[in-house]
Amino acid sequence: MKNYKNILAAFLIVFSISSCKKQLEIDPKQNIDASVALNTTADVQNALTGAYTFLATGDLYGTNLVFLPDIYASDNYLTWRGSFTTYRNIANKAIVSNNADATRTWITAYSTINTANIVLSALNVVSDADTKSVIEGKALFIRGIMHFELVRLYALPYDAAGSNTNLGVPIVTKAVKTIDNVTNNVARNTVSEVYIAVENDLKSAITKLAAVNDQYAAKAFLARVYLQEGKYSLARDMANDIITNSPYTLITNSLEAPFRTKNSSEGIFEIKQNEQSNAGTSNDGLATFYASYRNSTGGDVGRADALVNTTFYNSFETDDKRQTEMIYEGTGARTGYFTKKWYSFYDNIPVCRVTEQYLIRAECNFRLGTTIGATPASDINTLRTRAGLGNVVPTLAIILNEREKELDYEGFRLHDYKRTKRSIGTYVYNDPKLVFPIPDREINVNKSLKQNPGY
Repeated sequence: MKNYKNILAAFLIVFSISSCKKQLEIDPKQNIDASVALNTTADVQNALTGAYTFLATGDLYGTNLVFLPDIYASDNYLTWRGSFTTYRNIANKAIVSNNADATRTWITAYSTINTANIVLSALNVVSDADTKSVIEGKALFIRGIMHFELVRLYALPYDAAGSNTNLGVPIVTKAVKTIDNVTNNVARNTVSEVYIAVENDLKSAITKLAAVNDQYAAKAFLARVYLQEGKYSLARDMANDIITNSPYTLITNSLEAPFRTKNSSEGIFEIKQNEQSNAGTSNDGLATFYASYRNSTGGDVGRADALVNTTFYNSFETDDKRQTEMIYEGTGARTGYFTKKWYSFYDNIPVCRVTEQYLIRAECNFRLGTTIGATPASDINTLRTRAGLGNVVPTLAIILNEREKELDYEGFRLHDYKRTKRSIGTYVYNDPKLVFPIPDREINVNKSLKQNPGY
């Protein structure tokens, strides 16, 4: 089903990725001098393209960084009916330290970080100042969001009221350019240190990308980071900036459009998918696991492995379009309820939508008793009106429920339950069973890495 690489090997320069339009011509040996490999602006730009290509794989946003947080928090939400043991064990909280999906996501995330670091280390060959700034900003953005995703999955949650000195993940900022650069004594930084590094990378990225719309992707992630940390005033102000000043707007006449229309007005940051390059049409990819219908030629689309749990389906209000239009009854490999968000193999994957910013602003304004940009009621009722529902006077519970309904099956559930300290089934929010293991193969070659409890 999937290919796995040891993280130490993955730290080497591996840019020969099939979906890149241009590939670096690199001597296919383990010991490669990156100063030879990256000696022009075009080389550096192609390497940056390689980092973005990593993001689109099934290991990361093509599947796992969206799918794993939801299947991990599947109780009364998502029902796994597939045959892949790795996903079943995640859904059942019966993970072992060599779980293949926990392993491939860790390895590819660090491969992506290393590629970003190689780009950053080669900036001196870029002569044009504006081009250099954009390349640097994009590389910092990639490095920041990868450390963020890793620390949320492989460490105990950030606690706004705590010291956050528990083990996070290794912060890697030095490029591994040759096999001689590989080290096997990298230790885990604290959760606090990782979040500081993430913030710094994203803030620097915003500064570097000030002249291009890419800055709003960094801002959207930074708002997400601040919310995860409970830094509500910072999250609110960042979300308000995006809503007020960015070119991204809600699509008011269609809930489905952001998922069917490439680069829609809602899509702040999307993973591109098409017939030539996608996360998978057989054993990987979001539509592969979520879809269940017959296409126009009579063939089944999707494996129908991930169903909308009936408890969650029944939790929608009557006439809520997020139920009636965005959930359908399967007619393909399985019957049952399925989300319509991940319906086609070739649709872009919106990782950050402006919808999320309305929810962030509403929650933070409510928690702080402020009305920056809009009242909490205005933001929540804007979304409810689009969903065909009447206005409400919001409470925190109502806001969190609206967030869950708007962002269902987009990879938020595990992280939202942890940050709000809600239990997932019988597991409290900070139960070690809700934290992925550091992959066995990493522990075996790096004695400085400490394993998470219970593995």
